[in-house]
Amino acid sequence: MSRQRCRLFLMEEHRYGKELNVEPYPKIPLRFHRPELDGILQVEALLDTGFDGALILSRALCNFLSERVIRPDGFEELDAAGIGIPCNLYEANIQLARRWFRVKTHAPQLGDLGTILGRVLINQITFCLRGASSKLHICR
Repeated sequence: MSRQRCRLFLMEEHRYGKELNVEPYPKIPLRFHRPELDGILQVEALLDTGFDGALILSRALCNFLSERVIRPDGFEELDAAGIGIPCNLYEANIQLARRWFRVKTHAPQLGDLGTILGRVLINQITFCLRGASSKLHICR
């Protein structure tokens, strides 16, 4: 049986998130920009292949945006296991793996899901999850 080597070029390496009583999870830093903001925000997002959208914003980021943006760009209800979560929508520029993307972000009106990166963005980048070593690699 022959073993094939990975021929991808490593661009970035990140450590998994670790919390007490929680399995380590893949997370990645990203940059968030909207014209109303005085600069670019850097946040960390959990990778979630179960989320169809681009990005869910944490409660802290939702509060920060609501203080600076006159009104959301829209409204949509997310379906989380049959439970509807009302969300404000914001068009935003997201930098991930040295590339910029213009995407629709979801800002839940209730609760705090954290900042979650979904498949709209995950499918644009080559990720290599190294669970045994708790590392996430971005490759090309």
